[in-house]
Amino acid sequence: MNLDSIDMVILGNLQQHGRMSNVHLAKKAGISAPPCLRRFKLMEDQGFLQGYHAIVNPELLGFTIKAFCIVSLVSQATETVSSFLKIVERECRIRSCFSTSGNEVFILTVIAKDLKSYEGILHGTLQSSGFVSSIASYILLNKHKDEFGLPLEIAGKL
Repeated sequence: MNLDSIDMVILGNLQQHGRMSNVHLAKKAGISAPPCLRRFKLMEDQGFLQGYHAIVNPELLGFTIKAFCIVSLVSQATETVSSFLKIVERECRIRSCFSTSGNEVFILTVIAKDLKSYEGILHGTLQSSGFVSSIASYILLNKHKDEFGLPLEIAGKL
């Protein structure tokens, strides 16, 4: 599916305001509601839209710690990596996990209620697993920019 400028307007508005009604979305895109809905459904079916989420304030729910952890494993063996990823999947406070190029290194995003809870994740969950050789931990102090979504204004222009 090739996206045109109207599709990009629809995606941009949905990215910023996921609960926008189809009528309002159509107005923003400069088309009537029925073709807007067709375009929306087609983009959804083609996988351009992958889900709808609310952004919840972690501090109001008591999650005061957010950290990035750089994790190296004791081995790059498939079984070691698989076992580590199972631990990551089970731990709900590990919110994201990315593998990187080079040696088996993972970058985790971890949230916790406080430092003691965070230490429990590091030592009680990750290091005690036997699969982790090292962890570099970076606790976030301030948020200066935290954009979600994609820079749709430059999509297809690079």
